[in-house]
Amino acid sequence: MFDKIIRENQFKTNCVIALYVIIFVLIGLLVDIVRINANTLLGGFYALLNLQEFPLVAIIMLGIAFAVVLFTISNFKRILLSGSEYKEIIAGSEINMQEKNLTKMLSELVETANLPFCPKLYLMDAPYMNAFASGWNADNSLIAVTTTLVRNLSYAEQKAVIAHELSHIRHGDIRLTLMVGVLSNIMLLVVNYGVYMFLGNSREKGANTARTILIVLQFILPLLTLVLQMFLSRSREYMADSGAAYLMGDSAPMIQALQKISGNYAQSDFSQSDRNPTRQALYIFSAGEMFSTHPSIENRIKALLN
Repeated sequence: MFDKIIRENQFKTNCVIALYVIIFVLIGLLVDIVRINANTLLGGFYALLNLQEFPLVAIIMLGIAFAVVLFTISNFKRILLSGSEYKEIIAGSEINMQEKNLTKMLSELVETANLPFCPKLYLMDAPYMNAFASGWNADNSLIAVTTTLVRNLSYAEQKAVIAHELSHIRHGDIRLTLMVGVLSNIMLLVVNYGVYMFLGNSREKGANTARTILIVLQFILPLLTLVLQMFLSRSREYMADSGAAYLMGDSAPMIQALQKISGNYAQSDFSQSDRNPTRQALYIFSAGEMFSTHPSIENRIKALLN
């Protein structure tokens, strides 16, 4: 069962990476059509794809896409943890009981799951209760929990949260959400700021059509990214909740943790507290309902009760 899930998530990851690379190249081709002042849109595509005109911007965008993927793979820890003070909690080097409890929980869960690896554990200073897991694969994975979560959850509830994040790693979906979180934000930056240097006036129909499509993409791509994140995250959260209940041998700690975390967000608006948008889809909880990347707490609890 787990092998099948992991294979499916790896396939989805490859599809997501391919989709974003295609979008990057498409944006580059549209900008090239404006740059060469093409008579028609199709004629511009034909000239560029057949190298009658050199697709300079498309090549640059393809390079940017691959560079972003490679940079993300090698620097994902720094990317996801930036914007907050954080520290790695290492077994044997803990400085207080809080840290000792965290390493003990993780060690017990890794042993229960009979895993050949142990994720790195990070404590992130933040005013909200949340946690996430990430990594390119299980061997270089990490789990991060916020200081507010650790202070406000019981031992069993903290352990359930870590079990939830460990389940994400076991299910092989951390690479998928990592790429979505980073690539989507880079892509939106490119669309919003990178194309304007080529958006001058033109008398040619093809160039004007390409310019119009680029402007429309500024509104469509954020919606596409949101829909994709919702599709990926909602199914994976149910699976990770179930995995946490399995590792804990009881669904109650996970239910109680979700209730307390959602209650924390109900009391305050933390939308401005997190300055790192790349980890939004990775969190154990996302505020909001219809446009949230996560299923509602009520539905997640209902699933756990069943």
